[in-house]
Amino acid sequence: MNKAELVGTFRTAINNCKLVYASMLLFSHDDMPKIYRQLSDAIDIPRPYDEIEIISLLTDRDVSKIAFSELYDTVHRAALKELFEITKYYCEFTGQLKIIQSQGWYQFWRVLRNCLSHDFKLQFNEYDLKKLPVSWGKLTIDMAMEGKNLTHGNFSRQDIVAFLTEVSDFIEKELA
Repeated sequence: MNKAELVGTFRTAINNCKLVYASMLLFSHDDMPKIYRQLSDAIDIPRPYDEIEIISLLTDRDVSKIAFSELYDTVHRAALKELFEITKYYCEFTGQLKIIQSQGWYQFWRVLRNCLSHDFKLQFNEYDLKKLPVSWGKLTIDMAMEGKNLTHGNFSRQDIVAFLTEVSDFIEKELA
């Protein structure tokens, strides 16, 4: 992987976050089950799921609200976790790990990645405890947060995109 590919991976992940938001809005439209049927009939593609089940999902507001919230979270969680691993690998491979580790947001990102891997629960190991507190934006993660859930109230989906954009900008401007 080269730098342009890494930056492109960030761009794609950020675009995915934005697209899942747009799809959530589009699919919440009252006519979506009807529109879905029309599109499904008009487009000749394999159908991996039962069409009646899809229509049922789109019609049931409570079920679709939960499903879209989970989808929204999944895309954001995947972006943060996967981009951390890819970025760390790139920096190790190119001999720039110390550069990225010297950034104030690096340990924040690492702790955040661990939290997302444990169902949004902050669980610190011995290494984490030595690095705390870690901060980015308005969120500071400290020992008092041990065992607590990270919520969208303290690190919103918009914060996630802003954070990833900042890291991407750093990579593009500062790394080789």
